[in-house]
Amino acid sequence: MILYPKTPNEETTIKYLKINVVILLMLLLASCSGRKIQILDENAKVVGECYAGVDWHFYGMQDTIDYMLYECAKEPLASGYTISDETLLELDFTLPLPPSGYDVWNKKIAMQQYRKNNITEQKLGYILAAIEWEYQKVVWPAEDDLHDGKITQEEFDRIEKRAKFIWQGK
Repeated sequence: MILYPKTPNEETTIKYLKINVVILLMLLLASCSGRKIQILDENAKVVGECYAGVDWHFYGMQDTIDYMLYECAKEPLASGYTISDETLLELDFTLPLPPSGYDVWNKKIAMQQYRKNNITEQKLGYILAAIEWEYQKVVWPAEDDLHDGKITQEEFDRIEKRAKFIWQGK
């Protein structure tokens, strides 16, 4: 077997290819995250859990996860249970009002306000989580209704399209 040395051009190409692969992997890892908390009874026995995860979420990712976990835990907390990550109870999840001329937030408006420095990245994360939470509260039961034959595909498509417009703003 005869090995030929690489030309400088081939070495440069391989070097840049490796750098691009590393950058791509970093982007993939940086844009996806998830976390869970446990729901505990008065004896600290685990009786449930909440999981929140996001994909392709470049702004306010951890804040979005915190908000989703808190939303999931609100009902058990109101029933007297505790959670494994009590730092969530110290956060202020109050959402700012939408800008003048808008009744509700959507992703498009939130991103515009963030880019104009009218809201913090933390509040952006909370807003994005809140509107996605509302989307899920509408679409997931509609999926169940579709599966159970309670609504038609056409009805589901209308529900999903409206919910997606409210969520995404487009």
